Parts: sequence; structure tokens; C-alpha cells
Amino acid sequence: MTFTAADVLAKYPRGVISHESAAAIHGLDLLDPPGVGYLTLPRNHSRVVLDGWSISRVDLPPVDHVVRDDVRVTSLPRTVMDLARARSVQAAVVAADSALRQRLVSAGRLSLALNAAGGPGSARCREVAGLLDRQSGSALESLMRLLLVGAGLTGFTTQEVICDRAGGFVARVDFCWRAERLVVEADGFAFHSDRVSYRRDRARMNELERLGWRVLRFTYEDIRSHPARVLALINACLDVAAA
Repeated sequence: MTFTAADVLAKYPRGVISHESAAAIHGLDLLDPPGVGYLTLPRNHSRVVLDGWSISRVDLPPVDHVVRDDVRVTSLPRTVMDLARARSVQAAVVAADSALRQRLVSAGRLSLALNAAGGPGSARCREVAGLLDRQSGSALESLMRLLLVGAGLTGFTTQEVICDRAGGFVARVDFCWRAERLVVEADGFAFHSDRVSYRRDRARMNELERLGWRVLRFTYEDIRSHPARVLALINACLDVAAA
């Protein structure tokens, strides 16, 4: 039998929908879609087993849960903290950047909560706090940024506006090394949803090339499955620019 979030909370009224399930209800981007539901129960519910649900047992304070769409879920800061503790830095940053991008929570509040986290996984929470970027335009951009930072690449800006020599707007780009005149774009599946967008984007990239910028474009598969190739190509272009 498959239990919905409403079914579960009706059966366990002290429960709170958490982790990826809470993130989905909040409308956050997720690194990987959840295969099961996630529920947090008080510690005295040790014998509860639910088909299709992963259960955590924590005594949550009232500040750590809210009601969204008539469902009790962990708050946004608590949801990100849970992902950082139980999943990975990447999963937590993708969700956190999504929350900031949608202005669902302030960067200050989220950073404060993550830095104040205690217990197991608290070091990972603090790491996530130092990696947040409200400028991130998508989950894929968040992953690209983490790849760059993890490889020790510096000197880039995100969501940089590039203008022509007369000061006219040319493009807003995902990642930019201005001194080296290198642009890196993270292209998601939905980016070119129609031919007009496709043509407009090609014109934008051609104009950047005309102005002397080198443009590299990477897909989801490049970033997730072939990160070493991505980094090697970026480093090669940076080395050429520095020569």
C-alpha cells in the first residue's frame, strides 16, 4: 500500500514530512528525485515502519516545522540542514540555492541556521553555508560552481553581465573569467524550449565570440558524468589566456 503525505500525518499526527519530501513540497530543486517518502517522528516512535517511507527519529522543536499546502513539513533551513547531514554537500547546495533563487528564505537566515547546526553532520552544514550563491540561475549552475570550487579554480564571477565596447548589453553569462575573457555556460535541457530561444542564444554566443570571448558550454551529462574532462578543458583555456 502506498501512503500519501496526508495519510502518513493523519496516522502519525506528531510526524513531520522531511528531507527530499519536504524539499519537494517547498518547491525546491533536487539533485536526485527521491525514491521513497521521508518522515521525521519523535524519538519515542521507535517501532514505526511504513511501506515506501524512510523514517527518521528526532524531537523537532516547533521552529523547525511549518505548514505548506496543508501538510506539516520541516522548515526551509531545517530541510537544507537535513539534506546536508544525511545526503551530500551537493544535494544541500542545490536545494539551498533554489530556495535563495526563489526568495523563499534569506541568505542570512539560512547561513545562520546552517552555521549554528550541532551534532553529526554539523561540519557539512557549515561547509554548505560557505558555498551558497543567491545568484545561481539553476541546479546545474550550482553543480558547476561546486565542481569549479572543489577543483580550486578561482577568479570567476557568476551571472556576469557582458557589454560591447559601446556599453550595450550583450549577454548575462553563467560563469565568467573577465581578465581571461572566458565564459562557461551550463546548459540544461529546458534552456532552449523553442526555436526563438535557440536562435537568440546562438546570436548571443556569436556576439561574444566576435568581441573576443572564448565560450565553453557544458551539459548535465558533462558535469555529472565527465567532470574531469570539463575541468581539463577549462584549465586549458585559462592556461592559453595566461600565456
